[in-house]
Amino acid sequence: MLAFMLLEAGSLLRVEQIIDAVWGESPPRTVRTQVHGQISVVRRWLRALPDTRIVTHDTGYVLRVDPADIDVEVFRRLARRGRRLAATGQPVAAADAYRAALQLHVGPPLGDIDAPFAGAAAARLAEERLGVLGDLNNLDLAAGRHHELIPALSALVERHPLHEPLWCQLLVALDRAGRRGEAIGCYHRARLLLREELGVEPGPELSGAYRSLLAADPVAAGGADLTRTLSRLAEAERMLGEIRHQLSLLGIDAPAARSEPPTTPPAPLCPSGDGAGHEEVAA
Repeated sequence: MLAFMLLEAGSLLRVEQIIDAVWGESPPRTVRTQVHGQISVVRRWLRALPDTRIVTHDTGYVLRVDPADIDVEVFRRLARRGRRLAATGQPVAAADAYRAALQLHVGPPLGDIDAPFAGAAAARLAEERLGVLGDLNNLDLAAGRHHELIPALSALVERHPLHEPLWCQLLVALDRAGRRGEAIGCYHRARLLLREELGVEPGPELSGAYRSLLAADPVAAGGADLTRTLSRLAEAERMLGEIRHQLSLLGIDAPAARSEPPTTPPAPLCPSGDGAGHEEVAA
């Protein structure tokens, strides 16, 4: 109850809202008595804190507390300050504000709270943190810290594999570090994950970063086109195999399969200056 009230500090919380948040859809018959009892417990906890109290209204309760005493509110205030500073051309001060905000996140949000409201609230807080982290990463990329960012971004995309902005930043960092082949592979891995998990293609930011990467290196673009073509041929071969299997179950003879799969990659077509195949195409 205290965690829920802190997240909604300053707002009138109706008793029904508190019941839904803390007990969910199947509250006990004595739930209203329990609400009053827990409010009394929380009031006792707050007695030692100046200017912090629970005010009773006809339909519910309001937690009155200084926003500077709530980490979530301090985090949001620092995030807003960082964005204002970044927008007015003060990247160093903006980065300091973002880092101070991120230091307030210790462990998973609401990690020890087991109540119906906690799941959605924790997800919202985690998303806010990722947003600030992304803003800080962009400042660090602009400051030329791509080498330092690569390990952290690599770990972040493992923890948040469907968060496209992180993939985009990793792609840019790898490219600026001279690891273009890895950047191309990074994009295709992200694209595969998004298609398999969500059934969607990468959004405009990630797709745009990839197109910029290929535009800067036509040879890499050729290698990427070859990779996509071979991937599509392999998918077509798999689907034909499934069709043959279904036909055989029905007792229908299917056309004979090709003696050689069409997905065998040709030899590299783009030699480098010394006559060897281009390493990214060969890869």
